[in-house]
Amino acid sequence: MAANKLRLQSFRTNDLVNDGGKQFELGKSWCDDFFEFDKTLPEVVVNLKFKAIQAGHVSLNDKIIELKLADVSTRGDRKAYVNGNNGMSQIKDFFINDLHLTPDNNLTDFFAIYKVSEFDYFLYFVPSILYKNFLQFFKSVLPTVSVDHNKEHLETDVKTSLQQIFYGAPGTGKSNTIKRTVDDQGKICFRTTFHPDSDYSTFVGCYKPTMKRSTITKDGVTTREEKIVYRFEPQAFTNAYVQAWKSKEDVYLVIEEINRGNCAQIFGDLFQLLDRKNGESEYPINADTALADYLQVALADSNRDDIPVEVKSGMKLKLPSNLYIWATMNTSDQSLFPIDSAFKRRWDWTYIPINQHDEGYRIKIDTVTYDWWGFLEKINQVIGDTTSSEDKKLGYFFVKAEGKEIGADKFVSKVLFYLWNDVFKNYGFDNPIFSRGENKKFAFSDFFTKEGAPETSMVNQFLRKLDETIDKENSFEKIPDVNDSPSSLMVKYNGESIEGTSARNKYVELVKLVVAEKGSEQVANCIGAELTRTPAEGSTRMYKPIGDTGWYLATNNGIDAIKRNINKIKEALDVNIEIE
Repeated sequence: MAANKLRLQSFRTNDLVNDGGKQFELGKSWCDDFFEFDKTLPEVVVNLKFKAIQAGHVSLNDKIIELKLADVSTRGDRKAYVNGNNGMSQIKDFFINDLHLTPDNNLTDFFAIYKVSEFDYFLYFVPSILYKNFLQFFKSVLPTVSVDHNKEHLETDVKTSLQQIFYGAPGTGKSNTIKRTVDDQGKICFRTTFHPDSDYSTFVGCYKPTMKRSTITKDGVTTREEKIVYRFEPQAFTNAYVQAWKSKEDVYLVIEEINRGNCAQIFGDLFQLLDRKNGESEYPINADTALADYLQVALADSNRDDIPVEVKSGMKLKLPSNLYIWATMNTSDQSLFPIDSAFKRRWDWTYIPINQHDEGYRIKIDTVTYDWWGFLEKINQVIGDTTSSEDKKLGYFFVKAEGKEIGADKFVSKVLFYLWNDVFKNYGFDNPIFSRGENKKFAFSDFFTKEGAPETSMVNQFLRKLDETIDKENSFEKIPDVNDSPSSLMVKYNGESIEGTSARNKYVELVKLVVAEKGSEQVANCIGAELTRTPAEGSTRMYKPIGDTGWYLATNNGIDAIKRNINKIKEALDVNIEIE
């Protein structure tokens, strides 16, 4: 049976109705094309393992849901048995009582099932706002996956979300996502950053003292006089609000690090404005006297014909439909000021996953170079195993590389400092990557000389320990790039030179020829999982198809690994290969 398939379906009312009489059904295409059930079987059982993509569902991760399906109809669909504890099937019980989904709130959302093999299935709950990101992430991890869904691809245009929070691990590119949509497109934008001392006055505005200079002439003598006066000083919210009501252009209020401030204190009664209908606040509020006086003057010259009189006069506050409020949030900072559920419900949430990017960042410690993404893959695996969370993992842009290179100073002061003081300090240093041998462990002070400069030999020792401990076969110590060096590998097959623009391309072409002669399984027996029908779950390696055989070859190896694999094929299969 074909594996490596992902299928998504939007919820139907019966899927989420808390009534044992309403059954969960899977249609003919699920049964015939995805699960490939034997039509003659009166009932079939599939065990689904839940995989959380939202922080709030992590406690349910790996929960097994028994999906018992029977009642094959003339249409070819099947209904879920009542095998839960409350008169419902286990899958309905899970959706309703564990995930707390309802027809009122979740009919635009999706469930997804990933078929790993004939006997292994993963279940996902995918909110509609995360649909696009979920697919992008899934395809980046498993580039050969076959995707099917019962609805046209839901293209979530971030512009349509008036209030949304971009969240994820540190360095995933949340601010950059906003920048590409807002700043790079020349949109009107007002920015602020929340912090523990932020309050309503720093977000909205307040009276502040200022010096007013005046000239006084008395008895023919002119003198200059300075005195303190108070005037209302608008802040980011008010500036964006005024600009939006004075124009019909889109205006963006961007809040960086929204959960580093006390949102209840900062927003105050503005919280009520976040309930919108047709883009505008459904429940206007009264403005305080100081703000009302300022708005009466600031909005006096507004030419909008749809601005309500009470809004133009400053007496009422109401968000217009062209005012977008976007924010960023590091999931690792959730403990600073927890955001209550009432506030959360008024925002759309866009998850920014940890992904590889094309910048080609590298770590340079003395004369040794390491691949930045390779380092992230391995250290994030350790962080995930230690913390059982993504919150503390590192995103690709955790460090800004100068000229694509992360030197020893920055690596120690930012990356290692973060690992020692913000991650493992609270969980312990029991993982083997921290062992220096002889019952010693790496301490943060080991990475500095007596003069306070980076102790590069110890940094290299730690990086190599990580590299050898986690996925030893795939080193992130950077070797000469084989992508752009066709001369770095000279190989002949049956006396004929293999042509290609790079060593990796030559490797792929060679494997295709050997597979044609000896068969895919014979080659796979030589090089193991390097040649596979299904890339490993969770793998971020790159694969290329070997013709139309259904097999895929891992291609992000270094030149030494490529040569080792070619020699394994040559020796095991006794084929005529010459390699230099």
